Amino acid sequence: MANNKRMNPVEAGAIGAVAGAAVGAAAVILSEEKNREAVKKEGKKIYNEVKGKVEDMASGVKGKAEEVTTQGEKKVEEVKEDLKK
Repeated sequence: MANNKRMNPVEAGAIGAVAGAAVGAAAVILSEEKNREAVKKEGKKIYNEVKGKVEDMASGVKGKAEEVTTQGEKKVEEVKEDLKK
């Protein structure tokens, strides 16, 4: 079902003004070389932190998957032994 609710023109204007001000402020801040370098440095720092956390989670998931697989294999062997009896 489509949402036919229209935005109030005053609200749209206010949102546009805020967005424009934010873009303008970012342009002023990034116009200075030292600020661009600080943003790059912080961006790299955040990227490395996130990358490390993702790698940690991936290794944890892999370890858990191996553990579950090993437990499953043991159960299969137990069932095979029970069926032989």
